[in-house]
Amino acid sequence: MHITHIWNQHYLRSNKIILFFVFLLPIIAQAQDRVAINDAKFKKRFFHFGIHVGFNVSDFKIRHNDNFTYNDSILGVNSKAGPGFNLSILGSIHLSKNFEFRVIPGVAFAEKYLVYDIREGLGNNAEKKLESIIVEAPMQIKFKSDPIRDFKVYAFAGMKYGYDMASNSKARRAEDLVKLSRHDWSVDYGVGFEIHFPLFILAPEFKVSNGLINVHVADPNLSFSNVIGGLRTRMFLFSINFEG
Repeated sequence: MHITHIWNQHYLRSNKIILFFVFLLPIIAQAQDRVAINDAKFKKRFFHFGIHVGFNVSDFKIRHNDNFTYNDSILGVNSKAGPGFNLSILGSIHLSKNFEFRVIPGVAFAEKYLVYDIREGLGNNAEKKLESIIVEAPMQIKFKSDPIRDFKVYAFAGMKYGYDMASNSKARRAEDLVKLSRHDWSVDYGVGFEIHFPLFILAPEFKVSNGLINVHVADPNLSFSNVIGGLRTRMFLFSINFEG
């Protein structure tokens, strides 16, 4: 009886999955039929807009300074990644058949961790959580392929400026903090693909963002800060664009 029950559950679940894909077939077929029409419609425009929603994972690239060698309490410091999300608007200018210039202003919420290895007898390992609310303005050049059935593949690269509204660089009582600058510049690059539907384009993409400048605000009076020579941000982002 138990085996029969499992089989019935599996049979019902399989039927639901089959019905779901049967329901999707007309939508996929319609998207394939309309891709040429939609592509021609977008080609006639000088620009178009969209919404950019993403989930990110970010951490630091760490460079130690000379004080680290002589420090008798902190044995090491490492970065641990934390989750976050992005919400932006997207504007694309059509430069040619295959090239676009994109601007994606928005807000990114991110968190990173610094994990300190403390010498035995002086306490447990310390973990510092650094949260950011970044107003950012990425600017990118996008190259996309010609239509392949109902989708296009594309790659992009560009620069990004970010202003961290949650920066603690002005904090006065910060004995156990690591201060970060409000300003950051980074280089972005990634890949994605466009799926054409009758009324909009759905574009999942993956992006890597590498910081170009040192965002660490040095302070020799801070024990957790004076062993760090530099911090550069790094972010991995999976996003979905809705363009129309």
